[in-house]
Amino acid sequence: MDFWNHFMYQPKSMMKGRAGHIPAKLTNCFELLVVMEGKGHMMLDHDNILLHQQDICVIHPSQVYEIYTSPDESIDYMIFTFDIFSSMQTEGESFHKLGNDEQFPLQGKLAIPGHSHIIEEVEILYSSKNKEQVFYQRLLFENIIYKLLQHQDVPLVKDTFTAIEEAKQYIDCHFNEQISIELLAEKADLSPKYFSALFKKECGISVSDFITRLRVNEAKRRLVSGDETVRQIAAQIGYSDEFYLSRKFKKAVGMAPSTYRQKRKRKVAAYDFSSIGHLLALHIFPYAAPIHPKWTSFYYQTFRNDIPVHLSAFQINKDWETNIDILMNNKPDIIVSKSGITVEEKERLSQVAPVLYYPESVDWKEQLLYMAKQLGELQEAEEWLQHYEHQVVMIRQQLHKHMGQTTFLPLRFFQGGMYIDHSRTMNEVFYGDLQMKAALIEKKNGVIPIEEISKINPDAVLLNICQESQTLERWNEYQEQPLWNSLEAVRLNRVYDITSDPWREYSASAHERVLRDTLTLMGKVQG
Repeated sequence: MDFWNHFMYQPKSMMKGRAGHIPAKLTNCFELLVVMEGKGHMMLDHDNILLHQQDICVIHPSQVYEIYTSPDESIDYMIFTFDIFSSMQTEGESFHKLGNDEQFPLQGKLAIPGHSHIIEEVEILYSSKNKEQVFYQRLLFENIIYKLLQHQDVPLVKDTFTAIEEAKQYIDCHFNEQISIELLAEKADLSPKYFSALFKKECGISVSDFITRLRVNEAKRRLVSGDETVRQIAAQIGYSDEFYLSRKFKKAVGMAPSTYRQKRKRKVAAYDFSSIGHLLALHIFPYAAPIHPKWTSFYYQTFRNDIPVHLSAFQINKDWETNIDILMNNKPDIIVSKSGITVEEKERLSQVAPVLYYPESVDWKEQLLYMAKQLGELQEAEEWLQHYEHQVVMIRQQLHKHMGQTTFLPLRFFQGGMYIDHSRTMNEVFYGDLQMKAALIEKKNGVIPIEEISKINPDAVLLNICQESQTLERWNEYQEQPLWNSLEAVRLNRVYDITSDPWREYSASAHERVLRDTLTLMGKVQG
């Protein structure tokens, strides 16, 4: 380990938490993630990694990761952020900060034999968080890194969770063949019955449903990208005839393969996030759209294979010139956009294709109907809205039955400041459609002091924490305030995390997910 002498490690922050979902996060430094209890999945860039108790992962700068569990699971974790300084590319004894383009041998999930001793040292390190022991903390941290480096070449031990992951990878490569439970169980060295039960528990769906999902996704890709008949596609993806494929496809997608193909022939580009959500409600998969594993996590995870052309999703229209160049090179038939973009953008877009601008001054339901009418999909919009209203009635009845007069205060935390969330989604869906009770009626802009939140003292808080490093560090400090901890919502553990996706996206599909999120949230409230 000659390189040990060439690296210096500087711990930055420590945090611990418990969650069923950690939203997609773009890192700007190195992070050491330690799973204390529970199990789930981590999406690290494009890799799906199984996590369970005492797993240790190293994440590099500029990587994107997201952690999620099954609905009845959660993960207890610790995260340590740190910088690395290296002298390997400099002369003399000077050090430079290691960037994301330089190699550091620890990355991803690590195999640490008998690593309970490292977990103990991690707990000791965290216990020193609020003490003025910077040198001691650095020694502890470097000792942990040193022990991790000692085992960097040790292969991961295969366990039942790894066996399930390997089975999924096998299915990914062979879904167009006849795959039996017995074959998969044999590869995992498990009994067929136990394998089936474990697969469903870990993946949330049965083996047969998992295979069907892969086959349907491949059918969608072939329907859009080629001229093969449904019969030919059925044979290529493992189905005996086109009628069986059609039944499976319609059940999964909501329409026949021929209808799906017809809808996808017209290349409709979504220029912004909300346009994606409106188009999906009309069963139109955008030909081009801004998607990213962090900024549009749900769309990326669910629809990235259905959207051929990926535009930049970094902030709001920050990369609009690049996006228009991409559209120019890929020539959509029509572009859908909000009306409130700049004159310069409108002029450039008009050179690419006809543009359908929908008004931002009207509510989202009117936006959807306007867009549907212009695209010839008015019946789809009316049917979707009928289904939405039916969901609203059912969910509202359940919420009011169990929540009574519970008051909610929606907050957004950004770089040390707390703000009231006055988003249109919050006002029109959470307070409007679902008729939840607000803890504060008057509108307050700007940072709201903790003293004022204490006076409001809501029964419950909906909290959106911006997922960037500076905000997360300041959030750790904010939680230490006595006034925050004296809030009834905090004392009763009724502070509920919500994410920008879908709560800050103003679209039909996003609002349907807000309904489902609220129902899940209220289950936690009752618990």
